[in-house]
Amino acid sequence: MKPTRLTSSLLRKIFVAASIRRWNDQACPVEFVELDKQAHKMVIAYLFAKYEQIDGKAIDWERLIMYFCFDFFARVVLTDIKPPVFHELQKYHRKELAKFVLQELKDDLGEYEFFEDFEHYLKHPPQNIETQILHAAHYYASKWEFDIIYHFNPYMFDVANIKATIDKEVEQHYNLSGMKQVVLFKTKSELITMFGQLRFQKRWSQTPRVPATSVLGHTLVVALCGYLLSLDIGACEQMRINHFLGGLFHDLPEILTRDIISPIKSSIVGLDEQIKHIEERAVQEKILIHLPESISADIIYFTQNEFANRYKIEGFTHYAKNVGDLFSHYNTNEHNPVCGEFLKICDHLSAYLEAKISISHGISSQDLIQGAEGILQRRQESAINGVDLGALFRDFC
Repeated sequence: MKPTRLTSSLLRKIFVAASIRRWNDQACPVEFVELDKQAHKMVIAYLFAKYEQIDGKAIDWERLIMYFCFDFFARVVLTDIKPPVFHELQKYHRKELAKFVLQELKDDLGEYEFFEDFEHYLKHPPQNIETQILHAAHYYASKWEFDIIYHFNPYMFDVANIKATIDKEVEQHYNLSGMKQVVLFKTKSELITMFGQLRFQKRWSQTPRVPATSVLGHTLVVALCGYLLSLDIGACEQMRINHFLGGLFHDLPEILTRDIISPIKSSIVGLDEQIKHIEERAVQEKILIHLPESISADIIYFTQNEFANRYKIEGFTHYAKNVGDLFSHYNTNEHNPVCGEFLKICDHLSAYLEAKISISHGISSQDLIQGAEGILQRRQESAINGVDLGALFRDFC
């Protein structure tokens, strides 16, 4: 079987973002971390991009995802630099900063075909609709965070100035249709808040864990793994896009039902199916009713039967007999395919890392040990399309 280019070293770097505190020089009522911010940013970017499409603009979705990944990995490397200082340094030392980032990530990302694009992106930032959407989403996610801080204590030093600066950056993106929607319509801004609330739902909530990743942070890890591994398993462009967005949205219903742990779901016959029905109804009543049809259709496709192997013909969803059937007959852009079994492996990989990394930090429990062991036993021999995904689990033993 073929090995993956995704390594345990890169996975650990991704999880570093869960330990990076944001606004750590402010009085925060809750703890904000970089992984959650990046996940929230990408959800917002998706919404902004869809509204641009509705207005007739062409969006290169894989480019949007790749640019997001470039920003994310650079942020993990340069995280100790405060934003005002970082922006000042970018004016005069962009190439030197880019060289440092690339040196730090070359061992982990150097084998990917996009590494040269990564270098060019850092040294010569493009000016296109995808970068504008990402910048707008970045500032809106920051505004969402800082509004919470501001209302908690508006009289702290420099708080009013920071708020004014962020608000001004957001205003510069009012030309985007999605930004207009969230500014003008309360239901749209409330949706972004609903997504943001997944930051406050902690995974493995019944046991202490470090870092204490959130449901939203978890979805981004699944999305990143799904995209990077899709490059190895031979997925077509649309499948790669779907794996990223499917990973990002797969836990969306937990906004409304909370994270019900697997032992509860599996111990009572029929309970998991009943939970699914409740989630689908709640998503329809609380979320989909406020969105355009094209966005609603995406969310339904990514959240209902999210781990089934599926594809579309003339807009209708069909299910493949198995992974081999999906890749042999429907691995084309026109079929809009999703390998649900593959996404489930990525979901388990994220959960496995959450447990193992905490244990390696010395914060352990019987739940974490048994949970990690159970996932390892199930996934250590996993493979998709001839690629040895089980090695990622075995490497963390």
